[in-house]
Amino acid sequence: MVSFNKYATSIRDLKLPDNLDRPIIIGEFHFPAWDRSFAANADCGQLCEEQRADSYWYYLTGALDNPLVVGTHWFQYLDQPLTGRADGENAPIGFVDVTDTPYDELTKVTRELGDHLYDRRLQANPVTTSKKTAAGKVKSALNKKES
Repeated sequence: MVSFNKYATSIRDLKLPDNLDRPIIIGEFHFPAWDRSFAANADCGQLCEEQRADSYWYYLTGALDNPLVVGTHWFQYLDQPLTGRADGENAPIGFVDVTDTPYDELTKVTRELGDHLYDRRLQANPVTTSKKTAAGKVKSALNKKES
């Protein structure tokens, strides 16, 4: 097994060098959003929460569609502290904010993916999101970019 952090919009076509046939686990990835946050490090991203949920959906469905990927790990559960960690980083990258309030869009799409991940992995019934949002435009744009 090979494990590494992969910050990208998709891992659908992720391969190892020389087409090495080993299972891959993504140790760390995230998408920050700034529309409901303290935005201290505004250069880290410009997504709103709906776009972040779509980005998560696109990343995870790419992982499910890639036969080499056996797992992913979101970094991290809780937003970083408002005052920053030791190195000063204080990005809004959690599933919950610093007051333990869940980001509803992200948790909703996570539940939808979880309900259908085995079907998606086996291609029996690919998962789709039930809620059409403006963020669907991001998914559409990402799909075009991947083609």
